[in-house]
Amino acid sequence: MNRLLQTLGIGIVTFGLAVGCHNNRDNTTSGDKDSMKMANEGSANKKVAVADIKPSQAAATQPSWGKPTGTVTFTQVGDKVKIHADLTGLPPGKHGIHIHESGDISAPDLMSTKGHYNPDHHAHGGPTTSPVHAGDFGNLIADVSGKATLDLTVDDISVGGEKNDILGKAVIIHAKADDLKSQPSGNAGARIAGGVIEMQK
Repeated sequence: MNRLLQTLGIGIVTFGLAVGCHNNRDNTTSGDKDSMKMANEGSANKKVAVADIKPSQAAATQPSWGKPTGTVTFTQVGDKVKIHADLTGLPPGKHGIHIHESGDISAPDLMSTKGHYNPDHHAHGGPTTSPVHAGDFGNLIADVSGKATLDLTVDDISVGGEKNDILGKAVIIHAKADDLKSQPSGNAGARIAGGVIEMQK
């Protein structure tokens, strides 16, 4: 399935531009109206889950890893999931971000979260390549102050749905950049922070 990369937010549909002839005042087709109706219904029934990101226990002995904290929010709208990450305390630069198979974050190095979430058994890649692991989100880019955000929309996972449910899985932040090609996990280095994806109440 294709993955879609886009900024957070819903595009504004502009009606009736006052340019041209009278027939162009409302050129919305019945198909467009049906799509808009479905989008509105999806918004009304959206599901939201959040992973609270905290440093790994091993980070205490590795000052270069920083002290990453923040949230990664997953919002299901229709058959797509919007992902918004908002983190601070990261070392400046790129850091791989993935969903991992297990929500067990008990190990100091977070290796208890196992490998990338990959229920469809695809090769590793990035958010603009297809097919890839369902948990492949590419990289966060932290600025000089350690802040990083990520906005991504995908269609191969779900929040509590039948298709590749992510609830109870872990989001992991890595020490290095994901090169988006090395198998099986992009050579992104140590797991410096993580959190379990839980339904927002």
